[in-house]
Amino acid sequence: MNILYQLSLLFILISCSQKQETMKHIFYLHGMIIEIQGINAVSPQFGAYEYTSIIDSLKATGAEVHAEVRTENTEFYQFGKKISKEIDALISKGVTPEDITVIGASKGGMIAMYISDLNTNNVNYVLLGSSSEYSQKTFDFNMHGNILGIYEKSDTVAGNNYQHWIDKSTNATSFEQLQINTGRGHGFLYTPNKAWLDPARKIIMGKD
Repeated sequence: MNILYQLSLLFILISCSQKQETMKHIFYLHGMIIEIQGINAVSPQFGAYEYTSIIDSLKATGAEVHAEVRTENTEFYQFGKKISKEIDALISKGVTPEDITVIGASKGGMIAMYISDLNTNNVNYVLLGSSSEYSQKTFDFNMHGNILGIYEKSDTVAGNNYQHWIDKSTNATSFEQLQINTGRGHGFLYTPNKAWLDPARKIIMGKD
């Protein structure tokens, strides 16, 4: 009986370990308005940033969602390095890079770009409203991994396409871009809008 108990315990431990290794992981990096106002942020122009609904929608994929809320005192590069180290820690535990997706919205997308420049693992990245004159003039990123850049046709804040970054990112395994047209301007990323969420889900789940 004691031997059977030990064997059963060993089987459970192995099963749990395999589950941990095969689980999908999402790092969600929010926009700058939440740094200033918190998770109940409301923009006079774009309305409420539905942070909790976005996180719940990402959790509905079955993935483990890592979503640290930044503050105004958060240093851009230090935070990027911190997330990169967390990604490395998951990989060291047996999570494959392809099972990790970083979703960055607006400023969070620029941080995701930095992580992608810094971290050489073949991680997935979804960039939402992150390409602008400012980002192109400020940063010199050569990104790694599998990248999808989503931009909104009506976005006058950061609605540039990602061709600038595609051309620069010679280290990327793949870099595709998608234009959407919700009519919500930069506010498209304030909600779990299907226009960006459905393509992101495909990236997360590893589906073409």
